[in-house]
Amino acid sequence: MRTTTTGRSPLGRASVMVPILALGLFTGPAAAVDRAGPGVPVAGQEAGAPVPLGNWAVVVTFVNPAIPPERGLFSFTVGGTCLGTTTRAQNLSLGQWRPATGGFDFSFREFTYDDEEVWTGEVRVQQTGRMTSADSWTASGTGTAYDVAGNQVFQVETTTSGTRY
Repeated sequence: MRTTTTGRSPLGRASVMVPILALGLFTGPAAAVDRAGPGVPVAGQEAGAPVPLGNWAVVVTFVNPAIPPERGLFSFTVGGTCLGTTTRAQNLSLGQWRPATGGFDFSFREFTYDDEEVWTGEVRVQQTGRMTSADSWTASGTGTAYDVAGNQVFQVETTTSGTRY
């Protein structure tokens, strides 16, 4: 099954978050570490500030417009890669993350398809988050849908919460 752009909106059936297929393969032993190491300097961020390394079960809530929430799996790797999938997208999303002052930023892209599994474009997600504990985080941002010609067709505001697993 593919992300579709029919129905309420192109983004209504598209994932706005990017879960994971990295069961330790991409994260390695350092994934258990939930703090930035000495090699991750970020202006204004204290040394050892929490970062979202590892695997996360997420809930994506669509704020504006209101669309039913979706669940997903995300992974943030030591090298700055963000991987994910959600219940609507059902395909791999790829992107990047980085520590930022007061938290972290991540972005990713995923393809969208219609009901006949014809490629219709992509969704680009940008989120800013913060760790709320060693095992949870929250983020907010936007998901923007583009058609195959690169024209913006829809944008939605989202919030995401992650729980380590």
